Amino acid sequence: MRAAGVIAEFNPFHTGHTDHLHHTRKITGRKAIVAVMSGNFVQRGEPALVDKWRRTKMALISGIDIVIELPLPFVIAGADYFARAGVKLLASTGIVDVISFGSECGNIGVIREAGNILATEPPEFKERLKAELKAGKSFAGAHKTALSYCLRDVPDGLLSMPNNGLAIEYCKALELIGSPMEAVTTHRASGGPSATKIRKSILMGKANEVNCDLVEPEILEILLEANIEGKFAELDDFSQAFKFMLCHESCKGLFSEGIDNRFRRLSGNYSRLTHILSSVKTKRYTLTRLQRIALSVVLGIDKCDMDFFETQGGVQYIRVLGFRKESADLLGDISKKASLPIITHGAEIDKLLYTGGAAAKMLAKEFEAGDIYRLATGVKGGFRSERRQGLVIV
Repeated sequence: MRAAGVIAEFNPFHTGHTDHLHHTRKITGRKAIVAVMSGNFVQRGEPALVDKWRRTKMALISGIDIVIELPLPFVIAGADYFARAGVKLLASTGIVDVISFGSECGNIGVIREAGNILATEPPEFKERLKAELKAGKSFAGAHKTALSYCLRDVPDGLLSMPNNGLAIEYCKALELIGSPMEAVTTHRASGGPSATKIRKSILMGKANEVNCDLVEPEILEILLEANIEGKFAELDDFSQAFKFMLCHESCKGLFSEGIDNRFRRLSGNYSRLTHILSSVKTKRYTLTRLQRIALSVVLGIDKCDMDFFETQGGVQYIRVLGFRKESADLLGDISKKASLPIITHGAEIDKLLYTGGAAAKMLAKEFEAGDIYRLATGVKGGFRSERRQGLVIV
């Protein structure tokens, strides 16, 4: 059986995601959809509103067939790592032959062209990039200008809108890993459901303002249940952990270009991590980038870790978080055809940890992060409690 693949965070799952799944099935002709989803922390450098198990349940009851976890290090390392790891996981299942993503542009041709340019970096791109940097532009600005220069057509917002940016990274990743997967995009028009606005309403205690046009009742029920057992996760829940880590010399390798000195100098003026980040923010360091740095410090993931994982081939395993009962055969197909080890239960976890190497280190980081997330949100559980967590099956 062949399936379509999506890469998402479902933070939380909303009706815009439902529409994307509907259009994906319509465009691709694939009935089954496999999702690669970030875990307890998300790509913008924040904790997920609720844990990955609840978000997996949201996805499954909303039509996703199988949910696979995107390993933590690639989630908080930046869009290029995030996209490349997600694409590799989908390709490694052996059953996903088309990847679907939303974009403000809606033009797969120009998105694929942009991804190809970034993957191959033709001479004209390198020359223009060098010239823009020499003229004093930031790397990000020079990068966009060079890409724009090489494209035959640049629709409005192509290089500035967030979903377009990720879409280009997905296509770049397809080229880099040499995947034959087809890429399709759905048009993500403005004015639809906003996960950011939904999270803000929920965190402000205004869940009653989140209506069915944004979040289905079953999803809202899962969200409210999470708040009863613990609390919704916010970046400020990790304020003390971050300030504690700042006191240790061992965390110096987690920073780059001396930004640690700026953090240490300014952190004493504030008790909340969000306020610290706002004070540290500069033109060169965007808030999202600083949030990723802060999480790297809290979770103990440095550049050496990422370099090690990359030299070992990136993602090391396919960890299944959950599946629909009627999709059990699909999971069986992945088990037969996957090019990476499959993790579905404790015995496979123990085997992988026992073998050591990059896979064991990657999974250990995931468990550590799970403990930190659990402690920050007040959920009960012992050391490495995630090890005993079963699959979500609906």
